[in-house]
Amino acid sequence: MAYLRVPFCSPYKLVLPLVIRPKQPGDAIHRAYAEHVWRMHAFKALSLLLLYGIIWPLPFAWLSLKHTARLGGAVKGATGKGRPRQVAEQFWIALRYSISPKKYYVFELFRPERFRNAGQYIARYEFKGGLHNLLESRVEAPTRKVLNDKVAFYRHCRAHGLATVPTFLVVERDGRLIRMSDFTGRLPKCDLFIKPVRGRGGRGCERWRWRGEIGYANQNGVILPERQLLTRLAATAAQGALLVQAALQAHDQLRDLAMNVLTSCRIMTVKNERGGFEVTHAVFKSSTKPEAIVDNFHRGGIVSRVDIVSGRLGPASDAGVGRPCVWYEHHPLTNGPIVGRRLPMWEQVLDLVRRAHAAFPDRVTVGWDVSITNDGPVILEGNVQSGCDMIQRTHDLPAGIGRLAECYAHCVLEALQRDVSSSFRLRMANAVRRRRAWWAARIGLSGFAVRQIRQVISSRIAAGEWTSGSHLPCERDLSREFGVSDRILHRCLGELAQDGVIQRGTARWQVADR
Repeated sequence: MAYLRVPFCSPYKLVLPLVIRPKQPGDAIHRAYAEHVWRMHAFKALSLLLLYGIIWPLPFAWLSLKHTARLGGAVKGATGKGRPRQVAEQFWIALRYSISPKKYYVFELFRPERFRNAGQYIARYEFKGGLHNLLESRVEAPTRKVLNDKVAFYRHCRAHGLATVPTFLVVERDGRLIRMSDFTGRLPKCDLFIKPVRGRGGRGCERWRWRGEIGYANQNGVILPERQLLTRLAATAAQGALLVQAALQAHDQLRDLAMNVLTSCRIMTVKNERGGFEVTHAVFKSSTKPEAIVDNFHRGGIVSRVDIVSGRLGPASDAGVGRPCVWYEHHPLTNGPIVGRRLPMWEQVLDLVRRAHAAFPDRVTVGWDVSITNDGPVILEGNVQSGCDMIQRTHDLPAGIGRLAECYAHCVLEALQRDVSSSFRLRMANAVRRRRAWWAARIGLSGFAVRQIRQVISSRIAAGEWTSGSHLPCERDLSREFGVSDRILHRCLGELAQDGVIQRGTARWQVADR
């Protein structure tokens, strides 16, 4: 619901799609999003609609002046379109389609061929936190948690024969090492890539090169022997569990675009009307920073459109908020050719992501990060809440036109005809209980807070989220989840233990055997 919190453009997108007949698949998505908002948050939507309907021109004016002052000159030089006209166009698309001034430049809507299709651009919030959640609410056993849990994702891929990054160890918060695959010694004798189990956007990632008997060297030149590196990992894992994987290398044909990172493609797959899975869009990500660890688009990377049929690259660009109208036909640092280059093993890549989506059949869309190595393509991760910004930045047609929108609109309209699942009702009930526990802890009703937390934990065990013998999250994570003190949480866990629901394990609480 990010849109309802940030009124940088008009809120009429919650009304107009309901009264205007859809002409394109994108229009059907806009209408479905508006219906979803009114069904789930009617009172809040009405309140904010009345408020934002009056005040939205003020934050819009500030954002428009900010971005136009910084980027308008470059746009005028490239297109001949003056700043007043740019502002006028921004106002129109903000009023009619709720597109912010920033997205006007990100999607290059100052180009006439793109401006004509402005109504078909899909906002990030319509998918992420919006219709993705609507679709999931109709699924009884969603695979979202598997996609979001890197350990579970690795095991799921292995079980379904999907090529993914070799994973060696999980370093738990308490320093325990859980082996995920066989190797000799305490650490594998190869290049390692370390990342948080629950990290995002490349935050907290490290790369350690194997240097033989002297140990491992990171990207900053620090060299540590095996024992010291393990000590370092245990100390870092105290803030959150870590994953120890193989540090893969890009295919030889892509090294001049890779810099020092593993390049990857973001590939969008969608469930079609027949229940099969299609590849609709793809972009290729490259880094432009020699010191970078990952090729993240929002951390200085560039992206190129990939033609789905041929696997050939189009021109590359950054996020569009720093240097508008700048597109690269060659890599800006290595001068490696981009435009027209065909990605190796492209047919294998397409086959891999189709099979991967079939392993998560409840998902309507998944954004796959896939790297191409000399040994073949491997899946890095699946993004369950993937948006369309990279796609709409690099493709001339918006996401609301084409097969992605057609299939997505079909699945959304079909989902609206079904009732919500019992597992979704349980999640909503537990969300209410968590809020009650938080408020009760703040006003001193510790007994009421304990009862709410007990109900949440018991219901999740009964639903099979935590099975017999499995560990609960550590107490620090549980305290953060419920927003209560350690004292209240200890009391709750103690009462659950007395009832025989959980028992104390070697390091953490675990579900009692039943």
